[in-house]
Amino acid sequence: MTIGWATKTAAKRKLSVPHRSITSMIYVSTASPGLEQDDFQAIMATSQRNNQRFGITGLLVFNGFNFMQCLEGDRSAANELLNRIRMDERHSGMTLLGHQETFGRQFSQWNMAGQYLPVKQGLAQEGLSAILADAAVTAATRTLFQSFRSLGAKTPEQ
Repeated sequence: MTIGWATKTAAKRKLSVPHRSITSMIYVSTASPGLEQDDFQAIMATSQRNNQRFGITGLLVFNGFNFMQCLEGDRSAANELLNRIRMDERHSGMTLLGHQETFGRQFSQWNMAGQYLPVKQGLAQEGLSAILADAAVTAATRTLFQSFRSLGAKTPEQ
């Protein structure tokens, strides 16, 4: 069962900052052994609450072994958050895959969208596909998250 969490905010407020660039960063990391779906739910709840306060938007995906996250917001807030995340003991080996300055957000409608995608379920992950289908999501971001989704997926035995 794919479980997704997201808090939509677009109808209540617009998160674009006029005349200021938005920092967008994507990283991947390895979850600490024993991290479970309940832990992911707790991370999502905290992220949604804090991100709304600091104007951060994005997407977090957990496949049971690894995390991939896109964070976007004001440069200072996004960098501060990334540094806090880097110190979190629930994961290690953070590798920054992408960093860009833009004038638009890819996930403006989400304080933090999230998907728990256990590897054993394979590639049928409609929730993530729906989030990535938004026209604001760049092709590069879409490709990174689609590739992440397939990590560890089992292929039919020969």
